[in-house]
Amino acid sequence: MITNILLKKGYLKGYLPKADSAMIQPMFPAANVAIRKAALDEVGLFDTVCKTSGEDLDLCIRMAKTKWELFFEPRAIVRHKHRTTLLGLLKQWYGYGRYHAYIFKKHSPKCIQIHYRSEESPASWGSIRISKIFGLTFPFRILVFVTPFHILNICLLLALSAIIIKSHWLLTVALAAWFAGWLYFSGRPFFQNVIIKRNSRWIIYSMLRYILNWAYVLGAFLAGIRIGIISIEVTREQTPLV
Repeated sequence: MITNILLKKGYLKGYLPKADSAMIQPMFPAANVAIRKAALDEVGLFDTVCKTSGEDLDLCIRMAKTKWELFFEPRAIVRHKHRTTLLGLLKQWYGYGRYHAYIFKKHSPKCIQIHYRSEESPASWGSIRISKIFGLTFPFRILVFVTPFHILNICLLLALSAIIIKSHWLLTVALAAWFAGWLYFSGRPFFQNVIIKRNSRWIIYSMLRYILNWAYVLGAFLAGIRIGIISIEVTREQTPLV
């Protein structure tokens, strides 16, 4: 899901900016949002197809198409109980991706949409849309979010390919790019946390985030294939480690 509050640090109090694409709209999870009854009367209630996830994203997308706006109040505090086991977290994140595929299909036309981070965009995301090929309307829905997580795994795939074809220079470049991507993905300077502070939690949380993102992406991709959309889900990159 695209969440300006979660994906853009330091967001200040006020109204969240809307964007042109339905997939790049501001939203709040249902666990920490209050919605006016008049807004619900206009845009409708939760979509009951979304049994475990996505109903809040769908509702916020529908609201973004109207005059209603989302307001961020940093003083509001919500206490939320999180999963306490790795299996529980994996099921939760897989479920997020699983039902997001349905939301993406519901709000996406038949075209290729590629979204990437861009500070020039009001919502910090840029978009490329291809709706026609050789003058013909594109017959499928393909939605791709380019994030450091995906680039990280492409570098890993290149490294494995270099081993198979025995290309030392490609292996060196791919591993260097993977390591740089991992430092960004983990969200903290490697030498400061691991070498100087000897903070093993940094590595543990980074690996946990990596595994959960895989569950998230696989949930969206596999569910998307079943309903007729190729969905490469957006991911959250940095760990909340002090």
